[in-house]
Amino acid sequence: MNDPLHNKFKLQITSLSGFEFQEFISKLFLQKYGEQGFTVLRKVKDKGCDGIINEQKRIIACYGPDDKTQKKFDRKVDEDFEDYQNNWANNYPNWMFVVNQEIAPLHIQKIESLKPGTLIIGIAQILSYIDNLKNYQKRKLAKYLQIDSDFLAPDYIKEILEDLLKENDPLEQKIPYTKALYFPDKVKLNYNNEDIEEVLNEYEVVSEYFVFIVNLISGYEDEEINKIKQRIIYDYGNNTSGIFKVRLDMLTRFYLAKYSNEQDDDYLFYTRALLIYIFEQCLIGRKTIQENDITTP
Repeated sequence: MNDPLHNKFKLQITSLSGFEFQEFISKLFLQKYGEQGFTVLRKVKDKGCDGIINEQKRIIACYGPDDKTQKKFDRKVDEDFEDYQNNWANNYPNWMFVVNQEIAPLHIQKIESLKPGTLIIGIAQILSYIDNLKNYQKRKLAKYLQIDSDFLAPDYIKEILEDLLKENDPLEQKIPYTKALYFPDKVKLNYNNEDIEEVLNEYEVVSEYFVFIVNLISGYEDEEINKIKQRIIYDYGNNTSGIFKVRLDMLTRFYLAKYSNEQDDDYLFYTRALLIYIFEQCLIGRKTIQENDITTP
């Protein structure tokens, strides 16, 4: 998880309180443990249980306080632990206390005084849980927290590049760098007249994310960059057909189905951005005369 996204998650989670925090933890644990692995209970009259990690036979209690004093913490722990003992302890021997703040030594001492060995999970562990989720799961939580998609852009694009890099080399030749020039002329060569305005409008939107693409690609070794290019060129040549507009749509959907799922609109958007960047670099589609002449190793 990139630093701005990490910080945004932390800010949003620590701002939650009461049932809002409990609901978020339920969504996080559903992603972490799965629908069969985690049981969500109603928010009120839950008899001191904010969820159950089924395999561990563990009851969780969530605390997102407005007042982060130790006195309030101790009172909440005492109340939740009493409810746990009275209603759940016989069948669920394990207990967990989850807070959206940094864990202090006094917090641990309080929990240990009631039930030695009890897990206490704070904001650092919550962020670690999120970081270890699959990217599409992470994005679900980000959307729930209303984190702007721009914070996710580097992670999306890096995920796509890593997916491409995992594939076996389809070719061995070195792919030359082609200077990105004459984009409107390139569009005219590859699209029908009625599509040109739409394509240029799309380019205006996705080109804002080219800086992320360039920065991420520059972090790879030359061989890895070449492999990514080879994969896209190979897939374009072997998994698409028809006019360029159709082929670009087919390649976008091909990667969406292969690496994510059809409901992942954000993955689709950033895949499209990467492919249009590759198109601008003259690696797919018909080239202008100038671009055929301007290449460097």
